[in-house]
Amino acid sequence: MFDYEGSRSEFLKLLAELGEEPAFLARARAPQIALETLLRACEARREEGLKWPRFHLSLLAQQIRQDWSRLGPLFTAPQAVTMLEALHASLAANVPVETNWLLSDRSALTNFLESADRFNRRWSTYIENLDLESVNQPRRDFNQFYPVEKACAFGMETIAEGFEPLAMIDSAYLLARFPLLTLPSPA
Repeated sequence: MFDYEGSRSEFLKLLAELGEEPAFLARARAPQIALETLLRACEARREEGLKWPRFHLSLLAQQIRQDWSRLGPLFTAPQAVTMLEALHASLAANVPVETNWLLSDRSALTNFLESADRFNRRWSTYIENLDLESVNQPRRDFNQFYPVEKACAFGMETIAEGFEPLAMIDSAYLLARFPLLTLPSPA
């Protein structure tokens, strides 16, 4: 397209200078804004839900004095101890806790596993019950209108050239992004 006065390109530049933007740019930005909003809300909710599992994992780590091998006899699978140690590192479970002299390794482990299991159930229910319409509607609108609006703005004949539609967001996407806690099974 030639850049001459009165061209579509000049018109789009003028709109940008005046603080206006073509509809296709706003349409392209809307799905990303909606997704970022949803992801921030999920992250905040997940962090809130992890409060007690973190606490119990910190208590367990303190109980065993960070010697994860002490938990080996409490599991049938040898990789369970490594799994717990990795979970401790990934959750940054270093919450300051007071020592409980009456707590055994087994009861500290049981408390953590029960707390983590409650988190997993609640988190799964939360994700499954999320209304994703507010994030999927802008994606549907983008898929339907963006190519047409962009083609009109640039005076193009073909509207699907290089266009890739956005996939809808579902609970599987969110669970992959914000997973459940992987827990070992005690003996």
